[in-house]
This record gives sequence, structure tokens and C-alpha cells, in this order.
Amino acid sequence: MALENVKSITATEARVHFGEVIRRAYTEREPVVVEKDGIPVVVILSIPQYEQLLRETRLARFERLSRAAGLEAERQGLTEEQVEQEMEEIRERGHREGYG
Repeated sequence: MALENVKSITATEARVHFGEVIRRAYTEREPVVVEKDGIPVVVILSIPQYEQLLRETRLARFERLSRAAGLEAERQGLTEEQVEQEMEEIRERGHREGYG
């Protein structure tokens, strides 16, 4: 979602037309940037769009962490099997700590 392609309104317009703004965000999936003193400060978007943004953010974070873990395993000379075994041990330990 590039900000240059998103409709912008002033904070006053958002306050006066709040019902219309949220209707458009929800029904038309049209995010709205709200500006205060000419500066973009918040975005109003639908819950499905917000959830999609969260999914994409989490996926990107997972991919970064996976790459970093892979590089570290490679640096340490660990095989894929060794990494999988260590991950399984960590999962089991977490399960025991969480559930006894």
C-alpha cells in the first residue's frame, strides 16, 4: 500500500465525516490517510486489510529470521538434520515447561 496511491483527508474532515470514512474503508476496502497540519499521521483501513498487513509483516519477519538461522547454522557447520533435531528438542522443552 503506497501512500501516494491512498486518499488523504484532514483530521477535521475525518472527524466531520467519520461515518463515511469508515464505511468506505470497510465496504470499498479504501484506506484513508488522515493528515494533521499537512503531515500524514494515521491510516484508517478495514480489519481484513489490517489482518493481511499483519500476515505479510509476520511472514517477512519469519523469512528474515529463517535466513539468519540458516546462515548461522551454515557458519557453525551444522547439517539440516542437526538443526531439525535441535528445533525438536527446543519444542519439547517448551512444551514440558508450559504444560508440565
